[in-house]
Order: sequence, then C-alpha cells, then structure tokens
Amino acid sequence: MNYKESNITCYNKYSSQFKERTGNYLHNYILEDANLFVDNLQGSNVLDLGSGPGRDSIFFKERGLNPLCLDNSIEMISLCEESGLNAEIGDIENLKFEENSFGGVWAYTSLLHFPKKNLPKVFSKIKEILKPDGIFYLGMKEGDFEGWNESDKYPNMMRFFSLYKNEELRPMIEKNFNIFHTSRVELGDAVFLNYMSENLK
Repeated sequence: MNYKESNITCYNKYSSQFKERTGNYLHNYILEDANLFVDNLQGSNVLDLGSGPGRDSIFFKERGLNPLCLDNSIEMISLCEESGLNAEIGDIENLKFEENSFGGVWAYTSLLHFPKKNLPKVFSKIKEILKPDGIFYLGMKEGDFEGWNESDKYPNMMRFFSLYKNEELRPMIEKNFNIFHTSRVELGDAVFLNYMSENLK
C-alpha cells in the first residue's frame, strides 16, 4: 500500500468532515502560538504546509499576511479556494519553491504522514525555502509509532502516521533551526508537541 495515495484518498473522501471536526482547533488550543508566529515574522509570505481546508491560513490572512496553502488533496485545496485562499496541489516531500521564498513556514500535524527516515530531508528543504531568520512552526503528535492506523472518524480508511517523542524530534529540528518556543496540547488521549524555531543561515 502506498502511504501517499492512501492518505490522499482518505482526505479527499472526508475533507468536509475534517473541516467541520477541526475547525475550531487553532482558536481553542494554539491561538497563543499562532499570534507569536505572526508577531515574529519578517515579511508577509507564509507557506501553510499540508494546509487541509485552510483553517490556519484563514487566521493568517485575517492578520494581514499572504498565506499559500499547499496540500496533496484536491478536495482540501478546493475548500481552501472556496474560502478565498491562495492554494495549490503539492507534495511536502518534494517542495518546488525557490530559496528564501517565505518569511514563515507553518506545518501543523502535516509532517507526520510519511516515514521517519524522510523527515531530515524535508527539514532541509524547509530551511532552504525560508528566508534568513524566517520562522518555522511545527506541530507533531507525540508517541512511539510508525505505520498504518485506522480511525473511527474516517471509517474504512487507512492512514500512515509517524509519531515522535520530544527527545527524538528536538535534535532533528535543531540541526537546521533554533527553537525559541515550545508548547503542548493534550486532547483526550492524544498529546501534540509544538515547536517554534528561527531559521539558521
């Protein structure tokens, strides 16, 4: 089973349900982080990696920024465009942007859908497309797991997940970025580890 195709199939089928289920997440759990991200940006161009339906980019646009939604689900991109957002289909593992394109990169629970061995390369590319002193915000689900998972929220759909412990993830981030803020979100049985970093160039 191809992990990319499986994840895309799931999010295409359940895009509207995902939007409804997660619509209030930013304001309920990471609003302080989102405001800190905006306040530390140099410039207005923000890349929302794995944007889903554009929940976070709507917030950034309201704050006067110029967000670009990137997702590999055509249905998620359609929802972004319906909200008046700039959006394009793209693969997080094969970013095509020029160096120094963005003042900020926002990746909330989107870099957990591919194998762990691929993450360092993705971090290196994010570093490249960020401006010097650009801000990178990362949210990951805590755990010690890599593989397939089926959720009651999305019946008959398998998605690929890589979950991380702080002691595993933090050194990987620090090879390319300077972490200046962290937070945790506890939501039921799930814990989310959030890191805000400055680009090291």
